[in-house]
Amino acid sequence: MSLRDAIAPLALAGWRLVRPVLGEENTFRILLLHDVPTSKRDVFARLVQNLTMARRLITPVEAEAILAGGPVPPGPSPVLLSFDDGFASNLDVAETILAPLGIKALFFVCPGLIGLEPEARAAAATANILRGQRPAPEPLLGWDGIERLAALGHTMGSHTSHHLRLTTLSPDQRAEEIGGAARLLTERLGKIPDWFAYTFGDIDSIDAASLAEIGRHHRYCRSGVRGPNSKATPPLALRGDNIDLGTGEAWRGLAVEGGLDVLYRKQRRILDAMADRS
Repeated sequence: MSLRDAIAPLALAGWRLVRPVLGEENTFRILLLHDVPTSKRDVFARLVQNLTMARRLITPVEAEAILAGGPVPPGPSPVLLSFDDGFASNLDVAETILAPLGIKALFFVCPGLIGLEPEARAAAATANILRGQRPAPEPLLGWDGIERLAALGHTMGSHTSHHLRLTTLSPDQRAEEIGGAARLLTERLGKIPDWFAYTFGDIDSIDAASLAEIGRHHRYCRSGVRGPNSKATPPLALRGDNIDLGTGEAWRGLAVEGGLDVLYRKQRRILDAMADRS
């Protein structure tokens, strides 16, 4: 057992004592996942079932209504599921776990990778998504899989065209990664996606110029910076809570319930300032 998982139960118990005092009224959280390997399907299914039983899961449409100033359901902070990169397991869990429960989620995909031949797609996933550190854990979905997700009623968003880090690109390259991806998704799915998630998610992977370009094509931008979202959150600076299915249940509980937010206070301020400048 890792030190993190060893201390997580005590940390979660302490957080549950202080959280009611701090309050998170009128907020919701966006959980951020990637691939869901077969070995972790049961873990993911339990997470979804627990959130369903607690009546915490909301749809992208309901999240948009909250951001527009609509009411937030009573009880614990609602949760929206999101998935990055478009791995093949996303469709599997959408069909076998989400669909039976009537759950709708956000799926952020890279249309420039989707259109590649399978072998080239796998190589690009390893190089661009995993930064060459290890082979891609599984194939990326092709257009048929992406269209199937859309047909199931899920909301498709852009994750750049080729999963490149925006802060490393020239203005022309950045415009193509964002605007080009929006055009490709519009051509295949019939509408400009409202949602965007910038790659890698950390505060060093985004800047005001990139957010300005994102705002030319999309209404919302989800980051990987932890924290709650509300009508006061800049639409281009939405928070996202990464969920690691390989950690213990208590650590995942901390992520879902906001117990790790304090570690990202500075990043949230920086992200908000970027959004204001964009």
